[in-house]
Amino acid sequence: MEVNFLSNTTKVKQMAEAIRMAISQGEFKEGEMLPSINQISARYNVARDTAFKAFQELKASGVIESAPTKGYYVASSVNNVMVMLDIFSPYKNDLYNALTRNISPNNRLDLYFHHYNEDHFNTVIKNSVGRYNKYLVMNLYNDQFSEVLNLIDKNKVLLLDFGKFEKSGYAYVCQGFDTTLYDCLKSAAHLFKKYRKLNFIFPANSEHPRGGIHYFHQFCAENNLRSELKEQSVLENDIVPGEAYLIVSHADLIEAIKICRTKGLKLGEDVGIVTFNDAPMLEIIDNGITTISTDFKQMGVQAARFINHNERVQLYIPTRLIIRGSL
Repeated sequence: MEVNFLSNTTKVKQMAEAIRMAISQGEFKEGEMLPSINQISARYNVARDTAFKAFQELKASGVIESAPTKGYYVASSVNNVMVMLDIFSPYKNDLYNALTRNISPNNRLDLYFHHYNEDHFNTVIKNSVGRYNKYLVMNLYNDQFSEVLNLIDKNKVLLLDFGKFEKSGYAYVCQGFDTTLYDCLKSAAHLFKKYRKLNFIFPANSEHPRGGIHYFHQFCAENNLRSELKEQSVLENDIVPGEAYLIVSHADLIEAIKICRTKGLKLGEDVGIVTFNDAPMLEIIDNGITTISTDFKQMGVQAARFINHNERVQLYIPTRLIIRGSL
């Protein structure tokens, strides 16, 4: 077991983390006795109180136990899990919270965000190789597998959210972005027909997968709706009475709602609005904002199954249209 003390946190936490990592990597097996407090103190040149507090921290988390006159031993194996998401958002928070609520106590999660930066993504993955028992990774792109993931044993990887690429060799919990959009729009065709035109506010620099654009136009053609793809953020002149709007970005959604209020336009009557990825705030804005969304909480639950039971989950979480007053 190696410990290189740094100044950014306490020696107690660093010692506890070093022991936890050694257990997760099999240096100390379940039921095996750990070095004594005196041995830890002498070997790593730390105070006995530091070693004692590190053991107590691990004992409180259920990683180790103690026996009178014998010392401390490994109570259960520890899994170190890397979680790589794209960006922080309310719905990704739902995923992460569901994951943490459902994993067993012997799992420790490290959370990273790649922000769609390829260099950062590659660096974090390369630096993580061999450090974790499991890897939960939201790929950089929906339609292109990130080759750097080949550095990791595929049996340890669960791909999250994105996945329009060959992935039969991997466990995955993904959502669809193409025909699922068509299906959601079709399920509310009677509501869209209240409007003479459907606009897709989809800025060219958006990271949202673009495969659904074809199915957007297909739905409009089949239902005699004029359609327009607007590849920029919403502008005041874009919001017109009698038209409906499919809006990718929540920032553009808020701007569109502000424009409607300035113009005195009522959602669900004068204009229709639909956005992606449900969040609690969307339930309470006006009479609610209609949303196309997958169940991110269920995605977190399924990811926990992969961690807890090593289940080779291969699942697409259904995407559905949540109809509220804005349509």
